[in-house]
Amino acid sequence: MRALAGGAMVLLMLLPGEAMHPSCLSPSGRSARLETDASAETQSAVSEHAGKDAAAIFREGKTALQTGQLAAAEDDFRQVIVLDPKSGPAHINLGVAYMRDKHWDEALEEFRQAQKLSPQEAGVLLNIGLVYYRKGEFSTAIEPLTKAVERMPDSTQARYLLGLCSFFVNQYGQASETLAPLWDKESTNLNYLYVVSIAASKSGNPTLQDRSYNQMLSVGRDTPEFHMYLGKARLAEGDTGRALDEFRAALACRPDLPLVHYFLGRTYLERHTYPDAIGELELQVAADPSFAYSYEDLGILSAQQDEPTKAEHYFLEAIQRNKNLVNSYFGLAKVYRESGRAPEALDMLNHAVDIVPQSASLHFTKGQVLKQLGRSSEARREFDLAAALHKSFNDRLQQDHSADTAADAEAAAQE
Repeated sequence: MRALAGGAMVLLMLLPGEAMHPSCLSPSGRSARLETDASAETQSAVSEHAGKDAAAIFREGKTALQTGQLAAAEDDFRQVIVLDPKSGPAHINLGVAYMRDKHWDEALEEFRQAQKLSPQEAGVLLNIGLVYYRKGEFSTAIEPLTKAVERMPDSTQARYLLGLCSFFVNQYGQASETLAPLWDKESTNLNYLYVVSIAASKSGNPTLQDRSYNQMLSVGRDTPEFHMYLGKARLAEGDTGRALDEFRAALACRPDLPLVHYFLGRTYLERHTYPDAIGELELQVAADPSFAYSYEDLGILSAQQDEPTKAEHYFLEAIQRNKNLVNSYFGLAKVYRESGRAPEALDMLNHAVDIVPQSASLHFTKGQVLKQLGRSSEARREFDLAAALHKSFNDRLQQDHSADTAADAEAAAQE
């Protein structure tokens, strides 16, 4: 969630290719058998594959997966599982097909099943971590990725993903320690260098910070991506004038550069030039309608300008795209509370508290809404809880527009 994350913004790219363990490439070799309780749909699939054994169907599924025929691949691997429920490779490849189709929960279910069948397969742990990464659940991804790195210390992808997840949850020292061993392989990668420089700065490692920053200067030269990185660094330092110069240079070099309008909007927001901020954020919405943070910022700006109808619209649009945006739930709660829609406000606050249970601001506001509803004893409990939290950093909800990582984390997860 954006207001909860300190630190600098960073646009990251996922390493190319899905994580696939070599065991994915061959069927299990177990004797084929058909379950007697197969559904009608499965029985239909069986008839389509009549006369073929599990190995032949597996090869067809692998070819379909490699050529991007995801529906066919899913059907083939499901059929292999019907014939051989203990085929770990079939579960893995079905999970990969689901993941490429962005069916995250289904992919996770298949990888978990593969993990039960082959608990020692480190590649399965990498896939599980990758799914959580793609879902934007970075803290949850850390455990399986840590285990994957322990079992595969030479895996660039596992280590890179673990470093990014640590970075996105503000574990800067851990991110630096995890990413530093990749220097020989990644020191010409601007994404890598930027993350390492910020993580090193935040964790008090000036030697690594200077090394990565100087290398970034050497590698980046005058590319639009480099101007974006410099702009975000300036924005993180509060130097909005130089940040604008860098973002404008990036835009001039490449008008379709991902997120350039978003960061221009964020910079204008920092400078309190709200019409320009709104204009850039609207351009970002037009360029990428799936990016949730543009709508959230537009909602916050609309609320600040006393336009509750617009604010409600933008917050709802943001939540539709990312159901973990605590600021959007909080913004909706405030809009609903101020318009006398207390039950709806309470519902939004409950969603927000589920995401950030330690926020004093959320519990205090929830207490106000409960009091408005005449539920005094529940309101008192919320007020007491808010007081006990001693107004933690979570109180920066919707108030801190400084640079942070969460918007870029979402962009990275979508790559």
